[in-house]
Amino acid sequence: MTNRTYVAFDALFEGYRYPAGESHIRRRDLPRLEDGTVIEAKTTGFEGLMQVVTANRILRRRREEVRWFLPYFPFARHDRRNDAFDGFELELALEIVRELDVVIADPHSDVAGQLCHIPQSAAVACFRDAGLFEGDPWIIVPDVGAAKKAMSWKGPKEIAIQAMKKRDPMTGALSGFRLLSTDLQERPCVMVDDICDGGGTFLGLADELVEKGAGSLSLAITHGLFTRGVDRLRQRFDQIFTFHFAGERPAEGVTSIPFETLYAKGQWL
Repeated sequence: MTNRTYVAFDALFEGYRYPAGESHIRRRDLPRLEDGTVIEAKTTGFEGLMQVVTANRILRRRREEVRWFLPYFPFARHDRRNDAFDGFELELALEIVRELDVVIADPHSDVAGQLCHIPQSAAVACFRDAGLFEGDPWIIVPDVGAAKKAMSWKGPKEIAIQAMKKRDPMTGALSGFRLLSTDLQERPCVMVDDICDGGGTFLGLADELVEKGAGSLSLAITHGLFTRGVDRLRQRFDQIFTFHFAGERPAEGVTSIPFETLYAKGQWL
């Protein structure tokens, strides 16, 4: 990949709110961007997406051509309409960014994966570079979707063990954790997935892994949202690996790799 200038959204744009609550952004008075500059933006909902679209239009007026890197794409997990009453926000989110030259990272499914994206294999390559897979561990994939992704990156001698769970689509409640293996032989285990929100999936499966004779436990997550913090996860996992946004302070006790490192892998689909 050709070297590109890489900049965080907040370094280039400043935001305000009107008294009624509407958000407003403007470009900072900085030198003109090089064509092809990559702007990394942290987005978690419609407001963030609209700020990116607004910022892109500001840059177009200035004839500054950029690429947007939105590592975590909002609503990616809500990738289907559950019933006739369901809003299916991901569908609208994809419409909002249609005019952007945008790249996302490790999309949850093929729905968000319609966008140009960096696959999970590139994230795992970063984790390998950091030494996570030393010691010939079992690879634990927490659901069918994770198992499908693992087939694209696990080595020929690496064994991926399927885990299972049930999630209530209306409440998000988790149950039915089980592992499709009877004896882990005290070998280290590395659990790999795209998103950690509250951590319930991984905590539930950690108990199952210990019961089945796991050795040390490690967790490798592309998008470490950690909405309930990392304290409980750190009590169950010996190592936690994830990525962090530019300018963001990594969580204490977590090995956190800048998303810029992942982008530099330069693998696009």
